Amino acid sequence: MSFSSKSKNELVRIKTEGRCCNRAELSGIIRVSGALEFGGRNMMNLRIVTENPAVARLTFILLKKRYGLQTELIMKETKVLNKHHSYEIFIDQANEVLLDLGILAKDGEAITLNDDLPEEVIKKNCCKKAYLRGIYLGGGSLSAPEKSYHLELITHNEYFANQLVDFINDTYDLASKMTARKKNYIVYIKESEKIVDFLNVIGAHQTLLEYENIRIIKQMRNNVNRVVNCETANITKTADAAFEHIHAIETIIQGVGLDYLDDRLREIAECRLENPEATLKELGEMLIPPIGKSGVNHRLKKIMEIAEQINKRMA
Repeated sequence: MSFSSKSKNELVRIKTEGRCCNRAELSGIIRVSGALEFGGRNMMNLRIVTENPAVARLTFILLKKRYGLQTELIMKETKVLNKHHSYEIFIDQANEVLLDLGILAKDGEAITLNDDLPEEVIKKNCCKKAYLRGIYLGGGSLSAPEKSYHLELITHNEYFANQLVDFINDTYDLASKMTARKKNYIVYIKESEKIVDFLNVIGAHQTLLEYENIRIIKQMRNNVNRVVNCETANITKTADAAFEHIHAIETIIQGVGLDYLDDRLREIAECRLENPEATLKELGEMLIPPIGKSGVNHRLKKIMEIAEQINKRMA
């Protein structure tokens, strides 16, 4: 089961006792998963479609609970790709429902589509959270954190999408953004910490804990990999440097002998030959008296310069 399905199956089990929160959650669901159809005599019909059966059941229950509607829930088979099922609820002459949910608005005698956030529906803090939960249930998705950090809310109206971004960021500081994709407008969050905050706001606490566990393990693995890569690079660097040092010392031995070097250089040369795997710091600690890493590096550079001069004379 996908992370999106897990989170939605958890969210539909939340009991919103307040009628105001039922209204806000239903408004969010219908805003992103509903489609309006003209029914004649200035009446609008409403068709709600979702691929998640749990969301379909919740929508059915909320409509009955809030408005006493005896709607029909129909399962359909989508004949594309893997033939997913979709679930459809149809409401005939839905003007009163849509006006109450803030999806339609009255302008004098005329009824128009309301592209703004339904301010009357989301006055209370609890209703704001319920509305966001509805938006996520109706058109949200969450990537598995093993792959990427990405949460998105699909909307069909650019103006509303921008309103939603402002609402999410101003109210909860979640750094959401908006982008267009085909005929849709996607409100998305990509920062893992902000995604966790969003899940907390909408009440997906179990999903949040699982998400956090995976995120922490992933971060630990990344940290371990960085440390291993760094250590591997250092080992390789030490080995390459040691090879160059030994090659230079052997050039001096073959060309003029180690006695050509002064005591300080001869001491470090003999130490390097005896300890080819040692780091510069370790070589310095082996000398009597010990010297620092920079001192060792300075002496070995001098040895390599002498070896280079010998190579030039022999060429």
